[in-house]
Amino acid sequence: TNIALRADDQLRQRMAWALSQILVIAKSAISSHDRETESFVNYYDIFVRNAFGNYIDVLREISYSPLMAENLSYLNSKSSAYVWEEDRRIQFADENFAREAMQLFTIGTVLLNDDGTRQRDADGNEIDAYSTLDIMNFARAWTGFDAQKLRGNFESRNDPSSINS
Repeated sequence: TNIALRADDQLRQRMAWALSQILVIAKSAISSHDRETESFVNYYDIFVRNAFGNYIDVLREISYSPLMAENLSYLNSKSSAYVWEEDRRIQFADENFAREAMQLFTIGTVLLNDDGTRQRDADGNEIDAYSTLDIMNFARAWTGFDAQKLRGNFESRNDPSSINS
């Protein structure tokens, strides 16, 4: 709190805070939220590091964050083919992050004109920015994210997620 209020880089701190209000993680969705505040500080540091950078870099880093992966339930998500080969059952990839990434973090639910008004089709209906099929396809890309193996120290929870194919 002191850094955010009294640091010499106030613009950076305010940008980081603004990004943290958009790319939110819920404490209640994290399994060990009551004892590992370092993980949350590490997540917030993504915004401090990228406050003046490219938004795509922020999205990339939060995508590999173990907290975001746990929060939006794509940690250990498996592809349909993998689940079928391993367990002979049909299961679709977790769609939570795919939906949130499109709906809240990037394009929104409807297409917009350059002036911010909603685009409409010939019948006057709003045009959806994405379909359920888009979400299903995007979710397939978010399979295979696993937590790094613990290194025996506290900071290992801060390591980016690994991708296992």
